[in-house]
Amino acid sequence: MTVKKYSFEFKSSVVVFYNEGRSANVLANEYHFAAQTVTGWMKKTKIVGTDVNGKPFSCAEFNAIQKEVAKLKEENEIVSRKN
Repeated sequence: MTVKKYSFEFKSSVVVFYNEGRSANVLANEYHFAAQTVTGWMKKTKIVGTDVNGKPFSCAEFNAIQKEVAKLKEENEIVSRKN
C-alpha cells in the first residue's frame, strides 16, 4: 500500500470546506480518502493557544515546538556531560 502525500494547500482547502459545513464523510468520498484523514487534518489545524505576542498557534505547531525543545534539552545534556 502506498502512502499518498498531500500538499499543504490541498489540506488547507479541505479544512476550509469542512469549516464551511461540509462533513468529513462527504469530503472523503469526494476526494477518495478516509474520513479519518479529514478529522486528522482538522485536529492538526486546531488552535490550541497563543504566543507571547497574541499570535495563535495550531496543534501541529505546538507539537513541532515540543520536539524542538526536547532536542535542545538532549543537546544541552550532552554538552553539559562533556564539561
